[in-house]
Amino acid sequence: MSGLYLLAVIAILGVIAALIARRIARPIRNTWLRTGATALLTVAFMTLLVADELIGGYQFSKLCRENAVLRIDPERARGRTVKVVIEPSNEILSGTAITIYHSHESFRDRATNEEIASNDWYVAKGGWFIRMLGISEGNAPITIGLPACSPPLGGRAVAEAYGFTFTK
Repeated sequence: MSGLYLLAVIAILGVIAALIARRIARPIRNTWLRTGATALLTVAFMTLLVADELIGGYQFSKLCRENAVLRIDPERARGRTVKVVIEPSNEILSGTAITIYHSHESFRDRATNEEIASNDWYVAKGGWFIRMLGISEGNAPITIGLPACSPPLGGRAVAEAYGFTFTK
């Protein structure tokens, strides 16, 4: 049902954007040029609805590509007993166009507290338009496919793959 609501809102806003664009382009005498200007202005106005998500999606992708990776020295990890420390947990990053949460997971040697492995993960929230509509319980972004990223292996799978064990 919320999908239909979203489509209806986008259709209504599209009509409004087209009417405003047509009014702006009205003074242009050449029919083809006026039609082209109207189409471009309509697309520009509709893009403004999700501009923050487009910019934030780029920022989110860059963070994921560069930081959501497992950092480990397999030789140092083998045979160790580790504890997991998550700090920060769901820290809101500043300087991004949309809300992006960051968590850092550190696998630390139980005896020495030395970091054996670490990774980061990120979760993106939607921009102002999806928050304004209020149709998404978690404010999931409209333009970002998967709004979370982390390394492919996590927790127990990392321990199995690299030969260390967990304790509490």
